[in-house]
Amino acid sequence: MKHKRKTSLSPLQQKRLLRISLCILGATLLWIVFAPGRGMFFLYQQKRHLAALTAEQEALILKNQELELEVERLQSDEEYLEQVAREEHGMLKKNEMVFDFAKEKKKKK
Repeated sequence: MKHKRKTSLSPLQQKRLLRISLCILGATLLWIVFAPGRGMFFLYQQKRHLAALTAEQEALILKNQELELEVERLQSDEEYLEQVAREEHGMLKKNEMVFDFAKEKKKKK
C-alpha cells in the first residue's frame, strides 16, 4: 500500500476554509435564531403572547368572581335588587312619581 503524504494547506486555502466555516456557522446561528416556527425569536414571541394571555385570563377570573358575587347578591339581597332596579333601570314603586327639576337646554335658532 502506498501512503499518501498529508500536505498542509496554503495560506490562501486556510483563509478560504476559515471564510467558509464562518459562513456556515453564521448561517446556522441565523437559522437557530430566526427559524420559522421554531427559532429563538419565535419562542420569545410565543412567551410574550403566553404572558399576555395569562394576564387576560387572570383579569377574566377576577371579573367572573365579581359577577358571581353580584348574581348571588341580586338573588338574595332584596334591598340591593331594589337599588339596582332604581338606579340602572329607572324603575319605581307603586304610587311613586318622578319629578325632573333639571334645567331645559335652550334651543338654538
